[in-house]
Amino acid sequence: MACSDEEHDRLSNLPDDLICHILSFLSTKESYRTCVLSTRWESICTKIPSLRFELPEISDPFLSKYIKSVYQEYIRKQNLDSEKGCEPHDVHMWVSKAFVNFALLRRTENIRKLRLYSEKGCQPNDVHMWVSKALDLKVQELDLDLFLHEKTLLPLRLSTCESLVVLKLRGRIQPTLNSSLHVYLPSLKILHLRSTVIYSFFDDHREYDLNNFLSGCPHLEELYLNETFRIAINTSFHFLKRLYLSLFVPISVSKICPVQINAPSLEVLSIIDFSLTPRKYEFANLSNIHQATLSICQSPDFNSLYTLLKGLSNVKSLALGSNTFHFLSMEDKLDNLHLLTFHSLLFLSVEISERCSWNMLVSFLQNAPKLTYLAIKRKIEINSRRKEVGNSSWVEPSVTPTCLTTSLITFEFKGIQDIKTELDFTRYIVSHSNKLEKVKIFTPSLKKRRVEKSLRKGSKKSSVLVWDINSI
Repeated sequence: MACSDEEHDRLSNLPDDLICHILSFLSTKESYRTCVLSTRWESICTKIPSLRFELPEISDPFLSKYIKSVYQEYIRKQNLDSEKGCEPHDVHMWVSKAFVNFALLRRTENIRKLRLYSEKGCQPNDVHMWVSKALDLKVQELDLDLFLHEKTLLPLRLSTCESLVVLKLRGRIQPTLNSSLHVYLPSLKILHLRSTVIYSFFDDHREYDLNNFLSGCPHLEELYLNETFRIAINTSFHFLKRLYLSLFVPISVSKICPVQINAPSLEVLSIIDFSLTPRKYEFANLSNIHQATLSICQSPDFNSLYTLLKGLSNVKSLALGSNTFHFLSMEDKLDNLHLLTFHSLLFLSVEISERCSWNMLVSFLQNAPKLTYLAIKRKIEINSRRKEVGNSSWVEPSVTPTCLTTSLITFEFKGIQDIKTELDFTRYIVSHSNKLEKVKIFTPSLKKRRVEKSLRKGSKKSSVLVWDINSI
């Protein structure tokens, strides 16, 4: 049957709001290409709620010659020096900035999200102008991931923006962190700061205080800090549910101030700290946490780490890095660990190294009666030769942990080698786990056959278990 063009064009029959929603899944550049369809589509593009720009955009190779000629004409009209030639990067950056100005600065409809990404460098005055325009348009999500040659302070009025719900900053760009500035972001729920504070060392030879800024975010639910800082953080978050700390002080200093946080609603906690100087973590009200990750390179003292673990007694998922596990593995501290009981723990992931204690691992199993998934990861040093893991040989415990006889379903060992201690431990887990259904083994490819043969040999459960042995 012959059909008219109108019958084929079902997309144009959709309401504007639905078309805008569909276009929001495309990049802003791709969305604006639909402007050529009709004047209606040109109008629709000015209403797309989410704007995402990458600077510079990679242009079509066939257009490069035309774009370069337009750029050279612009240079000539501006009486700029064109004798130096026209670098491709300059051309594409100029075109990208022009497109951002075209799509953002002429807009009158409010926007939900603005994302700017650049690995090549932007000018601070451009960033300031674009963010100011986004604030005019009641932006709810602001995501700036920029490489900047100069420090860029965001507009002061961002500190009192009522519409902002999500703020993500990465690079040499930061909100004004002056302690005297009034900060009140009543709608902000998600805050990510990545490599922003570190530049205050290089630009101003000082470290800004985050406490004032954080105290102005009363309804924060998610905080992610990937930073280098030494000053204290002491604040309370009544609604905070997710806290991710990834910290690093690359030099050894005399003192790093503690992190003190009161978060009664916290559900997810992740601390990854590679600072060369120990830092204390003092948390209050951790009873609601169900997922925790601890990888602390230098712990100030056993009591500090012990207190933190004791506050995590209700977690369902716990991951421990090798340095943290080693600190707990010190033989003179093991007697204190019997007081730690994880009644709700279902998933335990432990990274072990040469300095870790197998006895410590057994202590954790004995303190987790409901454990269903045990994941062991062997930390393999670069260029290291075949070595025993652990500072003591494996000795079978006199009392079998309750979780092995009643609940453990899956056991995973990543990085296992054909070393007696590791194989003996694995055999013990397999032979004493009454509910075990699956064993996941990841071993170096050259050792795969020997490891598999050794583990299966003499195992009474080999025929009923699902063995998943892979190479790494």
